[in-house]
Amino acid sequence: MFKIAICDDEILQRLDTTNKLKNVLKHFNFDYEIEEFNSGENLLYSKSYFDIIFLDIKMNKLSGIDTAKKLRENNNNSKIIFITSFKEYVFEAFDVSAFHYLIKPVCEENILKIIDRILKSFKEEKNSDLYIVITKGRQAIKILLNNIYFFEMQNRIVIIHTTNGTIQYYDKISNVEEKVPERDFFRCHRSYIVNLKYVMKFDKSSITLDNNEKIMLSQSKYDDFSKAFLIYLKKGQV
Repeated sequence: MFKIAICDDEILQRLDTTNKLKNVLKHFNFDYEIEEFNSGENLLYSKSYFDIIFLDIKMNKLSGIDTAKKLRENNNNSKIIFITSFKEYVFEAFDVSAFHYLIKPVCEENILKIIDRILKSFKEEKNSDLYIVITKGRQAIKILLNNIYFFEMQNRIVIIHTTNGTIQYYDKISNVEEKVPERDFFRCHRSYIVNLKYVMKFDKSSITLDNNEKIMLSQSKYDDFSKAFLIYLKKGQV
């Protein structure tokens, strides 16, 4: 069962989003449960994990952006769809890895497209078994790409930083670059290749991942990285 949260401090807007979402979900064959919240604080207090969260940006007290940041700080990986009347807030959504955003007034057609993309995304995540094989000594080791935060080069040693720790072996980073898909990985520095999946935010000199690690971003690669990251984000947009 999919659990969906709708958080908006305006009751009429919240009910409108809920009703439109229910109409859209009639087109899909899965069980779901919708829970409504009138503030970011109440959403954070909830003990439930939500697969999808529709989150208003402009709310009293705790904003939608700040609510999302606190969710991410707790390693929450919900698909967050921001709802806003102001397009300028869209760029702040990058900091919390938002799946998409909706401009008020929300229309059913856009909700339909987003839900369809989310379901495809869930399917890809569930079925993803892409991996690389490295040779360490006499051992061949298979590592799932989804579990890799980034590759780091130190002298002749490649260090793979994964969700399960680090793995070190002898190789060239250029060989690594050829093995990983360029749509998901980017060589952001002569010594680093980052998995775009885990990028939380970046500036002209560094990239912060969602585990709070920072890696270097070459100034000469900033523009290309920005483009690659936006293209990656659009895989989850309509």
